[in-house]
Amino acid sequence: MASGTAPIAELRPRVLSTRSQWLGIVFAVAVALAWKYAEVSPQLLFNRTTLHDVGHFVAQSLPPDLSLTFLGTVTQAAFLTVATAIASTVLSIVFGIPFGIMACSSLWRTGAVAASAGDGFRYQVLNLLSISTRSALGFLRAVPDLMWALLLVAALGLGPLAGTIALAISYTGVLGRVYADVFDAVEAQPVEALLSTGASRIQIFLTAIWPQALPNMTAYTLYSFECCVRAAAVLGFVGAGGIGYEMNLSMRLFDYRQVATLLLAFLLILSLTDLISRTLRRFLSGEWTPRPASFKMMASLDAQDLSIAEADCSPTRWGVPAVLAAISCAIVMSFYFSGFLGLVTQGALQIPQDLLHFAERLVPPDLSPAFLASLWLPVLQTLAISLLGTLVGVVLGGPLALFATSHLVLPPPGEPDRRSWISLAARRTVYWASRGILSVLRSIPELVWALICIIAIGIGPFAGTLALGLHTTGVLGKLYADTMEEVRMQPVEALRALGASPLQLLLWAIWPQTKELMASYTVLRWDMNLRAATILGLVGGGGLGQVMYNDVQLGFYPRVATLIAVIYGLVMATDWAGTRIWTAMPE
Repeated sequence: MASGTAPIAELRPRVLSTRSQWLGIVFAVAVALAWKYAEVSPQLLFNRTTLHDVGHFVAQSLPPDLSLTFLGTVTQAAFLTVATAIASTVLSIVFGIPFGIMACSSLWRTGAVAASAGDGFRYQVLNLLSISTRSALGFLRAVPDLMWALLLVAALGLGPLAGTIALAISYTGVLGRVYADVFDAVEAQPVEALLSTGASRIQIFLTAIWPQALPNMTAYTLYSFECCVRAAAVLGFVGAGGIGYEMNLSMRLFDYRQVATLLLAFLLILSLTDLISRTLRRFLSGEWTPRPASFKMMASLDAQDLSIAEADCSPTRWGVPAVLAAISCAIVMSFYFSGFLGLVTQGALQIPQDLLHFAERLVPPDLSPAFLASLWLPVLQTLAISLLGTLVGVVLGGPLALFATSHLVLPPPGEPDRRSWISLAARRTVYWASRGILSVLRSIPELVWALICIIAIGIGPFAGTLALGLHTTGVLGKLYADTMEEVRMQPVEALRALGASPLQLLLWAIWPQTKELMASYTVLRWDMNLRAATILGLVGGGGLGQVMYNDVQLGFYPRVATLIAVIYGLVMATDWAGTRIWTAMPE
């Protein structure tokens, strides 16, 4: 037996090596083709014209326009952006929860609850409805939110209302799928215990599933709100109002000082959104408690008075009502500024009528051979932009992530360091500068990067590739750095005790723990970059977005329907390819 198994054991490394070689060959061919269809010209980055245009843009952007008149315009646009994000998040929650319940497989298709209903006609209908709901959610999130905004602006007209509905549609697909997955992931014991008592589906959901799923749902919803803020900032590029509209207008007028001000305002909005989101997470998890008085006053209280003061200012008595009141006020104001409350006086039935009329103009889709043949180049450009943009993010984000990893740059906390204060200051400067660069790169949306790259090198897919690469550098660099900082510390400390260098720590303690998760992040980011690549053409970044924008402007709506189907097919194909790549990667 031993002799029979030896050849298999000897062949296994060779099989893995052959698989790696084939993956390498396929990847090299894909990069070569992407290089061609993305029209990459590295010499453009260093010629005199490009350097002059970049220098001119930077010089004309400083100092930012801080006049009171324009600051008032920026403030109004910022409020509109935040209002759009809040209103769309609320709508996506309202619609995402019932869609998530219907898409939950453990309630309708598999598991003890579904099996208890038998396999009759009613079960088949509910099973089909659940599968259809899950497919619909996949379609809603597959089409980029900016595409929805472009279509809804054409259907409803300019303004924040179209943008709010567009984000609500897109994030209903996202949250509905996330909620369904969270419902499916709860512990089965409480569900089975209630099922044994004869409880109905509604009782099982409300008593056993909902309480377990609520913490994760809250976390995902807050993250979705942060994403909505980023997305709302660029909706104005297609006429949906907010900071994006003002930025697009300033770009067209070549007023780069105003562009710099709007970028700073956008970064400030993102910082405040992140702060509010983290504060809400702490409050909802019970980690935050309001302080009743100053420390000096607290020190003067005896034990009885202290207990009374703590009871008077407990979260239950003051914190929860105050937070709920603030959230309710923000929601009402958001729906007002985004144009929903005006529908009460204008007629709420007008929107469905406009949407129905627009949908009628989309069918039948244009399936003529000539039009389908004309889509091959934009499709290949879109794929090329997404692949090379992801590759640029890996190449640039990887080194930045090393400098943004405290285990590799900063001395161990709590341990004396014999380096000079100059060396320590330099290390801290490198660490925080790298973190800051990654934060700025990922905070600026791909569409804004595309406009900046177009100023530098002109219209085309190469500009879209660079824009996607810069944004991806910030995203992947942050993910890589956070992953390397969250490794188990025992191997790192053991090598440090032996006097290992940062490079040795990386190769022997950090990389073995993080390589699989970092590869997963990279494949997932490529999938997300394909969605982003379809919209870069809206501002001249090449690909399907340029075709979509032209057809919407010209009113060729049957072609628009075909493009939506093509984009959906690309996203699904990329998702399938990403899964196959991940499973084919050698361990």
